[in-house]
Amino acid sequence: MGIHTFEDVVGDVPAFFSEYFNKKPLLRQGALVGRLQDILSVRQLDDIVTMETVLPSYLRIAKDGKGVSPKAYTRTVTPQGAALAETVIPEKVYELFRSGGTITWNSLQHFLPSVRGLLDVLTDTFSARSEAVAFLTPALKNGYAPHHDPVDVFIFQVEGTKSWKLWDAPAVRRGDEATYSMEELGDPSIEITLHPGDVLYIPHNTPHAAAAQEEISLHLSVIVEPRRWRDLVRETVVEALADDDFHDFPYLGDESAVALDLAAKLRTLQDRLHHIDPVSEIKRLTVSGRGSTSRPREFERLSAVDVFGTGTRIRRSTVPLDIGESDGGRTVLRTGGHRLAVPDAVAAVLRDLEAGGSVTAAGFFPGVPEDRSLRAAQGLARLGVLEAAEETRS
Repeated sequence: MGIHTFEDVVGDVPAFFSEYFNKKPLLRQGALVGRLQDILSVRQLDDIVTMETVLPSYLRIAKDGKGVSPKAYTRTVTPQGAALAETVIPEKVYELFRSGGTITWNSLQHFLPSVRGLLDVLTDTFSARSEAVAFLTPALKNGYAPHHDPVDVFIFQVEGTKSWKLWDAPAVRRGDEATYSMEELGDPSIEITLHPGDVLYIPHNTPHAAAAQEEISLHLSVIVEPRRWRDLVRETVVEALADDDFHDFPYLGDESAVALDLAAKLRTLQDRLHHIDPVSEIKRLTVSGRGSTSRPREFERLSAVDVFGTGTRIRRSTVPLDIGESDGGRTVLRTGGHRLAVPDAVAAVLRDLEAGGSVTAAGFFPGVPEDRSLRAAQGLARLGVLEAAEETRS
């Protein structure tokens, strides 16, 4: 069955964002019973660890709350005489697990499309990158020492059971990471046991600790780091600075002269920021935060653009586009870090398409031969600004 929507994960989405997000933990018992096995299993971890070329950065091992040196379970392999970066030794990994070590798989989405599909749900919701980390813990063993993370974490209990202790987050949360002793934390505010199909949301900087119970425990942690206002504003300013007006190298030796130049640049930047449409900018930031999930099958998409014909009907895509003012018969377009000047006739058609509808590729650039109009449409389609009108939007 899998997981297809954020509602599958948290239930009532408006209630999650009003009552729990960035505030307190959320536990959903049995929410995904029978649905996680399609995403991850212990058997799949066996398959991954025996792939022979798993880099040490993908796998960590901890015993008694402390990390095990990668030297204890890695080696350098030389296929066909060419040295390769170190890889994990499956036999050593199994030996450490049998002796009580917790195995952690980082970036599991790099190996399993099913896990990547789960991440897409979280990435689309928060417009922020996410990562999947699997924890395999032997029966009756602790994982890591009590700690808090700088990111929000969604815990999916896949196999076995695991007991969790959670403490209240500090009044001021800095988005850092820290490790604690039980004596420092005192009594936990929440003690729960997760069973297969349970989901637990832990906001950033919430101290927690976990231990497997009577059998091996496998849980998947999906970490999400929503962008703060400082991050969003920084991205907006960086986008505004992506212009030739800010490209030159200043000489800082003459302080009085360069100070005047800096003041002029700041006024230019202020003017650029003043004219940004907040709605369009939020759309751009949403797309940029989603990363690869916002542009699936890009090679296939570009291949389809190459076979556009003059009769192909095209429309505006959902990719944000800033259409500037006319200057000398040409209009500046900005999209995805690209800046280009197009004839006013093309800009006028783009403005019309913003309201919906479609045109043929031959009619996209009025007043020029059809093949030239087609090439103009294909160029903007390759940047993602246009798409074939018959495409189904996800």
